[in-house]
Amino acid sequence: MKKLFSLLLAAALVLGLHVSASAARVVRTNQRFVANGQTVDCEIYNIDGSNFFKLRDLAQLMSGTDSRFSVSYDAGTGTVSLVTGESYVPVGGELTPGEDRSATAVKSPQTLLLNDGAVSPEAWNIGGSNFFKLRDLGRLLGFSVRYDEASRTAYADSLPTRLGETEDAGRDYLDKLIFLGDSTTYGIGYYYRRGYTSLVPASQVWTPKSGTLTLSYYDTAKIVYPATGEELSIPEAARRAKPAYLVITLGVNGVSFMDKDWFIRDYTALVRSIQAASPETRIILNSIYPVADSYEYIKSINNSKITTANGWVESIARDTGCRFLYSFESVAVNGKLPESYHNGDGLHLSGETFGLVMKYIRTHAW
Repeated sequence: MKKLFSLLLAAALVLGLHVSASAARVVRTNQRFVANGQTVDCEIYNIDGSNFFKLRDLAQLMSGTDSRFSVSYDAGTGTVSLVTGESYVPVGGELTPGEDRSATAVKSPQTLLLNDGAVSPEAWNIGGSNFFKLRDLGRLLGFSVRYDEASRTAYADSLPTRLGETEDAGRDYLDKLIFLGDSTTYGIGYYYRRGYTSLVPASQVWTPKSGTLTLSYYDTAKIVYPATGEELSIPEAARRAKPAYLVITLGVNGVSFMDKDWFIRDYTALVRSIQAASPETRIILNSIYPVADSYEYIKSINNSKITTANGWVESIARDTGCRFLYSFESVAVNGKLPESYHNGDGLHLSGETFGLVMKYIRTHAW
């Protein structure tokens, strides 16, 4: 009797799940949709109160913008792959209203990869195409989404790579950030311990035990993982922590010996490895800080090279779907680090100067 009851209960649960999926209210939306300032007529469904869009339609709409992404499908594995920063190649049929296929809606069984990492937003297969919630796609792929109730209009807009000025996001925003970088990042936790509480504690700072990380060693370097004290590779740390935001500051050492191709290749590979390990982490590539005229190695690491490299960093952010934080301007005066802004060596920021960086981060928030 117990065995029969268990079987019946299992059958009921399966049936319940099937009914739950099929009981969703799926209708063609009658709401207006505006993407990047243009009214768009495409196939959109409202499922239980939320708008769902075809991946390829959104990819076409964001093509050519800083929020662009590619879409590919592997029929053998049933895997849909998205890569941020890559150009979308149309396959035909994008942005056409088509007929109402709401009666065919079923939960999608396919795997979705974002930058080679698995993500699992709510997905539906309607008429053979995958549809996703607009807000989920905006969060994952880096474009803004809003809805105007009065006009019943949904908006989707590409976001620029460079973070612009915003209202002060405050302490709550800082508390969500993890900082990964070289010795110019290590100082954040160092000064916090010495009373500069406008910064963030060492628990939010990832650097190697030595306190510095050279870009060219990105694939072999290990950072001290604050939660356990272990030394972990950067992708493994990202996989474990899955930070909401990761701010990367790298390259000041690299400008002395890395050419453009080498710099971009290694930095891009690092970013892609983090994206694969934690695809929902929002990655911010921070600019390299300026140096002072008194810096001992000014011939090999100088502001001319740093300015050039910051252009490379911004291009990497654009090509990987990340955001670029130009904090250089928060501490530079006439293109250089003032002598009163460093800790005595012409390179590393003082505690007070890190406070200027944190204020800039709060007022240039994602």
